[in-house]
Amino acid sequence: MNLNLECITCNIKQVLTVTDLLKVDAAAKETIMREVLGYLQSADYKRSNPEVIRGTWDIITLHINDPNPYREIKCLYNTELANMTDTVRALIEQSPDTLDTALKIAITANLIDFAANHTFDEAMVLRKIATANEQQLAIDDSKALFESLQTAHTLLYLGDNCGEIVLDKLFIEYIKIAFPNIKVYFGVRGEPIVNDVTLDDAAMVTMEDVAEVISNGDGSLGTVIARTAAAFREVFYQADVIIAKGQGNFESLSEIDRGNIFFLFMAKCDAVAGLLQIPKLSIVCAKNQTTE
Repeated sequence: MNLNLECITCNIKQVLTVTDLLKVDAAAKETIMREVLGYLQSADYKRSNPEVIRGTWDIITLHINDPNPYREIKCLYNTELANMTDTVRALIEQSPDTLDTALKIAITANLIDFAANHTFDEAMVLRKIATANEQQLAIDDSKALFESLQTAHTLLYLGDNCGEIVLDKLFIEYIKIAFPNIKVYFGVRGEPIVNDVTLDDAAMVTMEDVAEVISNGDGSLGTVIARTAAAFREVFYQADVIIAKGQGNFESLSEIDRGNIFFLFMAKCDAVAGLLQIPKLSIVCAKNQTTE
């Protein structure tokens, strides 16, 4: 998905969010903003926003001298969601269709606002998770996903955000119960960017218990295949099924040259919602329409 004018706003908001989070002084904030605006002025609109925002992130982190400013926030959300694992698992076990419920909870996790602050609203998270089955998918290709998993030998699950990764792990647990012969890989970013998951996050939630964790070797806000490591690309193209969490993965992979990718996310902007012809803030389980 090519860069949209609305994506420029997202880049600018990221500057404000990070500099406010770290209480950067006005002069330094202005310097960062001017440099980012200069970078965006010459941005290639044929690239996806996840790739473009990497450049914005590099400018921000260079000036603040911290490559991972969301470190403490990510740790907080990973820890708090991990502490809720037994509660969430009990909700899944009480449902008539555990796999479908685990899927919906994993998608609903993309609704949770893992905001740039050091607070955690456990009650809000539990409310959203407890009502996951009530959420209507604007695009529901879950049947096709499960049918693909029935005959698959390998699954590559591309992670998205902190905290949310705990519920991804739970979903993978239920996938492996339903399809015990499947080999699962869990893909993470190669470098920190915003609150996206890295090897550190996967280790924090012991993702290795259910999947082989692999880094994509890149720090884009999504999965920009041309920038990823050769070892990751090999798994990407050989996996029988890919589950891609988050809008960033959709933006960077929606036109990729392979099929059998299932996107699980919330359409958080007008550009993506318009492309899919669904209401903004809808949640989806959408199969990639690109044919191999």
